[in-house]
Amino acid sequence: MHLFLSLLLLSEMTLLFALVFSSSKLRELITMMLDKIVEGKGGAISLPVLATLTVVFISMVYDAKGIWTEDVVLNAADEVLMVNLVLKATLMGFALYLALITYGFHKYIKGSRPWEAAKEKKSI
Repeated sequence: MHLFLSLLLLSEMTLLFALVFSSSKLRELITMMLDKIVEGKGGAISLPVLATLTVVFISMVYDAKGIWTEDVVLNAADEVLMVNLVLKATLMGFALYLALITYGFHKYIKGSRPWEAAKEKKSI
Protein backbone atom coordinates (compact mmCIF):
# COMPACT_ATOMS: atom_id res chain seq x y z
CA MET A 1 0.00 0.00 0.00
CA HIS A 2 2.86 2.37 0.78
CA LEU A 3 4.46 1.77 -2.61
CA PHE A 4 1.18 2.32 -4.45
CA LEU A 5 0.47 5.56 -2.61
CA SER A 6 4.05 6.76 -3.10
CA LEU A 7 3.86 6.06 -6.85
CA LEU A 8 0.49 7.81 -7.00
CA LEU A 9 1.95 10.88 -5.30
CA LEU A 10 4.98 10.87 -7.59
CA SER A 11 2.82 10.65 -10.71
CA GLU A 12 0.48 13.40 -9.50
CA MET A 13 3.40 15.69 -8.65
CA THR A 14 4.97 15.04 -12.05
CA LEU A 15 1.69 15.84 -13.78
CA LEU A 16 1.24 19.01 -11.75
CA PHE A 17 4.81 20.19 -12.36
CA ALA A 18 4.38 19.49 -16.07
CA LEU A 19 1.21 21.59 -16.10
CA VAL A 20 2.83 24.48 -14.24
CA PHE A 21 6.37 24.62 -15.62
CA SER A 22 6.20 23.05 -19.08
CA SER A 23 6.16 24.57 -22.52
CA SER A 24 2.86 25.35 -24.18
CA LYS A 25 2.94 22.26 -26.44
CA LEU A 26 3.37 19.84 -23.54
CA ARG A 27 0.77 21.71 -21.51
CA GLU A 28 -1.72 21.47 -24.39
CA LEU A 29 -1.03 17.74 -24.71
CA ILE A 30 -1.59 17.16 -20.99
CA THR A 31 -4.71 19.34 -21.03
CA MET A 32 -6.11 17.37 -23.99
CA MET A 33 -5.39 14.13 -22.14
CA LEU A 34 -7.16 15.38 -19.02
CA ASP A 35 -10.09 16.61 -21.16
CA LYS A 36 -10.48 13.13 -22.65
CA ILE A 37 -10.40 11.56 -19.18
CA VAL A 38 -13.04 13.96 -17.83
CA GLU A 39 -15.34 13.79 -20.88
CA GLY A 40 -15.32 10.04 -21.44
CA LYS A 41 -15.92 7.21 -19.02
CA GLY A 42 -13.04 8.46 -16.88
CA GLY A 43 -15.28 10.95 -15.10
CA ALA A 44 -17.70 8.21 -14.14
CA ILE A 45 -14.82 6.08 -12.87
CA SER A 46 -12.76 8.78 -11.14
CA LEU A 47 -15.58 10.06 -8.92
CA PRO A 48 -16.22 6.70 -7.16
CA VAL A 49 -12.46 6.16 -6.83
CA LEU A 50 -12.10 9.58 -5.23
CA ALA A 51 -15.03 8.87 -2.91
CA THR A 52 -13.54 5.50 -1.94
CA LEU A 53 -10.16 7.06 -1.20
CA THR A 54 -11.86 9.70 0.94
CA VAL A 55 -13.79 7.09 2.93
CA VAL A 56 -10.65 4.99 3.44
CA PHE A 57 -8.76 8.15 4.52
CA ILE A 58 -11.43 9.01 7.09
CA SER A 59 -11.42 5.39 8.30
CA MET A 60 -7.64 5.44 8.78
CA VAL A 61 -7.77 8.69 10.72
CA TYR A 62 -10.57 7.27 12.90
CA ASP A 63 -8.60 4.06 13.54
CA ALA A 64 -5.49 6.03 14.45
CA LYS A 65 -7.55 8.14 16.84
CA GLY A 66 -8.97 4.95 18.36
CA ILE A 67 -5.51 3.53 19.03
CA TRP A 68 -4.19 6.73 20.56
CA THR A 69 -6.08 7.88 23.62
CA GLU A 70 -4.90 10.26 26.31
CA ASP A 71 -4.99 7.92 29.31
CA VAL A 72 -3.52 4.75 27.77
CA VAL A 73 0.22 4.10 27.47
CA LEU A 74 1.04 2.60 24.08
CA ASN A 75 3.17 -0.52 23.83
CA ALA A 76 5.58 -1.15 20.96
CA ALA A 77 3.04 -2.99 18.77
CA ASP A 78 0.48 -0.20 19.10
CA GLU A 79 3.12 2.39 18.23
CA VAL A 80 4.05 0.50 15.07
CA LEU A 81 0.38 0.23 14.08
CA MET A 82 -0.10 3.91 14.81
CA VAL A 83 2.88 4.98 12.72
CA ASN A 84 1.74 2.73 9.86
CA LEU A 85 -1.79 4.17 9.92
CA VAL A 86 -0.55 7.74 10.16
CA LEU A 87 1.84 7.19 7.23
CA LYS A 88 -0.92 5.70 5.06
CA ALA A 89 -3.36 8.45 6.02
CA THR A 90 -0.77 11.14 5.27
CA LEU A 91 0.09 9.69 1.87
CA MET A 92 -3.59 9.31 1.01
CA GLY A 93 -4.39 12.84 2.19
CA PHE A 94 -1.59 14.27 0.06
CA ALA A 95 -2.81 12.25 -2.93
CA LEU A 96 -6.35 13.61 -2.53
CA TYR A 97 -5.00 17.15 -2.12
CA LEU A 98 -2.84 16.90 -5.24
CA ALA A 99 -5.76 15.48 -7.22
CA LEU A 100 -7.85 18.48 -6.16
CA ILE A 101 -5.08 20.91 -7.12
CA THR A 102 -4.59 19.19 -10.48
CA TYR A 103 -8.33 19.35 -11.20
CA GLY A 104 -8.49 23.03 -10.28
CA PHE A 105 -5.41 23.92 -12.32
CA HIS A 106 -6.75 21.98 -15.32
CA LYS A 107 -10.06 23.81 -15.01
CA TYR A 108 -8.20 27.15 -14.80
CA ILE A 109 -6.10 26.40 -17.90
CA LYS A 110 -9.13 25.16 -19.80
CA GLY A 111 -11.07 28.31 -18.89
CA SER A 112 -8.21 30.66 -19.75
CA ARG A 113 -7.57 29.29 -23.24
CA PRO A 114 -10.56 30.90 -25.00
CA TRP A 115 -9.61 34.21 -23.42
CA GLU A 116 -6.09 33.99 -24.86
CA ALA A 117 -7.46 33.07 -28.30
CA ALA A 118 -9.80 36.05 -28.29
CA LYS A 119 -6.97 38.32 -27.19
CA GLU A 120 -4.77 37.15 -30.08
CA LYS A 121 -7.58 37.75 -32.62
CA LYS A 122 -8.07 41.32 -31.38
CA SER A 123 -4.37 42.12 -31.63
CA ILE A 124 -4.21 40.96 -35.28
